[in-house]
Amino acid sequence: MKRKMWTKLDNAGKIFPPSVNGTDSQVFRLSCTLDEDIVPDILQKALLDTAKAIPSYQQVLKKGMFWYYLESTEALPKLKEEYKTPCAIIFNKYSKGLLYEITYYNNRINLEVFHALSDGMGAVFFLTTLVTKYLSLINKIEEPPLVYSASHTQLNVDSFYQYYDNKINTKSLKLENSCRIRGIKSLENNINVITGYISVKQIHQQAKQNNTTITGILCTLLMLAINDNISVRARRKPVVIAVPINLRSTFPSKSARNFFSVMYVSYNFSKNSNAFEEVLSAVDKQLKDGLTPESLNMNVNRYAALEHNVIARIVPLPIKNFFMRKAYLLSRRKVTAALSNIGIIKMPPQFDNIKGFELYSGTDSIQACVCSYKDRLSIGFTTPFISSDIQQSFFRNIVSKGIDVEVSSNTISYQS
Repeated sequence: MKRKMWTKLDNAGKIFPPSVNGTDSQVFRLSCTLDEDIVPDILQKALLDTAKAIPSYQQVLKKGMFWYYLESTEALPKLKEEYKTPCAIIFNKYSKGLLYEITYYNNRINLEVFHALSDGMGAVFFLTTLVTKYLSLINKIEEPPLVYSASHTQLNVDSFYQYYDNKINTKSLKLENSCRIRGIKSLENNINVITGYISVKQIHQQAKQNNTTITGILCTLLMLAINDNISVRARRKPVVIAVPINLRSTFPSKSARNFFSVMYVSYNFSKNSNAFEEVLSAVDKQLKDGLTPESLNMNVNRYAALEHNVIARIVPLPIKNFFMRKAYLLSRRKVTAALSNIGIIKMPPQFDNIKGFELYSGTDSIQACVCSYKDRLSIGFTTPFISSDIQQSFFRNIVSKGIDVEVSSNTISYQS
């Protein structure tokens, strides 16, 4: 038997175990859709090869006296046909299993990950490796070089620890309570999924015309959709969108673990104009300010602060869990919705039978997850609420900008 190795949770991952609750599963899903049905036996073989290539995913979560930690396991991932709703809970305190699952449905491969293990870009490393190996076997060709590749050490590095600088002062975030989305929720903690597909060229042209980014356009349209579907009383508080930021674009890192921060984009419609141009101007400024080197360095230190706090180190885990859970719930009051854009996903050019990728996240409010492949940009909305008014307003806002959109879900499907 191999000697088991253990790894500290990265600093972003520490908050996720005590925060699991209902639809807030802290699980996200990255899917790849092909133009032909999956062959399970071959996908299982590719999965085992991928697990060997990325050992940082072959870990289970354990409780220590002071912190949760990851421990290597010889348990092998087993492919399953899709059997539950997206982003359902993977980790619970009685669980001893892997922190990710691979399922398939017809022509779609799903990777679901508990966020303590990895972030969206870490999942991209894993899923693109899996799809590359699978399509190489299916097409009976030599496996091409991976688009996302790194050594075992690079994949497993804690980049928060690597880039922590104790000379940088960290200011605490001060956010007022935001307006909250209310409504009737689905039964049994299920989340509802609506996905929109648009042209990357069309949305990029719209962003270029407005001197902003794709994230800036989408964040603005989401804010407007929320404002159109909340009560007059709720509008007294600002709409606040949490926007995760991939730190690998600034700090050199190939880690498959968590390495992201979150910025908060705020707009108060009761005090400001609801004109698209006015909202976009405010959103764009906040996004650009949040991406300055000073802001990003401060965010890295903010995530690392708990580990470097001497008092926090010696507090037993049950007490830490209680206070981290309370802190997480309080922070949720500061956020109306979330928008996560992991950007362009690339694959080896040999494969022409990939239709695209989709990203979704468990949430107790509403979240839009964005990714693109070639000219196909997907926007995956998840929410526990039955109503889809905000999502439909959002896609109507996109159409109003001259962008073609195809929308599908388990309840609606239309093309415009």
